[in-house]
Amino acid sequence: MSMDIKKTVFRFVLTTMVIALLPLYVFSASAVTSAQEKGVSGLVSLGDSRSIVLVTLGKPDSAKETDYTFTRGACKVMINFDEKSDLVESIIVLGVCPKYTIRGVTSGSTKAEVRKVFGAPERSYNYKKSGVECWYYPSRNVSFSFKSGKVASFSVCECRY
Repeated sequence: MSMDIKKTVFRFVLTTMVIALLPLYVFSASAVTSAQEKGVSGLVSLGDSRSIVLVTLGKPDSAKETDYTFTRGACKVMINFDEKSDLVESIIVLGVCPKYTIRGVTSGSTKAEVRKVFGAPERSYNYKKSGVECWYYPSRNVSFSFKSGKVASFSVCECRY
């Protein structure tokens, strides 16, 4: 077999393998990007214990039976605990909190930035009186509220929207 034929056969086999494996790559990449969120960068994660929250964030400014509130300047973080398991059930971030993010999205991010990371909202609601719009991604455990087109608050929650 000549060298040109070997090169042609090799290219054909390589191209065929790439085409055959490409759907697997696309499927695995989409599976990763649609995974449920488990926490907020810089904070804690869903399922963390109360003691992990205290070690990570210190003493809360307000502590009730099932929730803690932490104030960090213009930022407020609310951590809610499941009544039975006493593990983190939701994390809500309000105000100017640039160091707390979900996949790079934080307070002040635009709708376009949220859409780029999470896609179109699975559900949305516009509160006309207050000018707040909420985007919900129940399959991802995430929601965002917008004021003047920018993220005003966001949450990670195993709640049922």
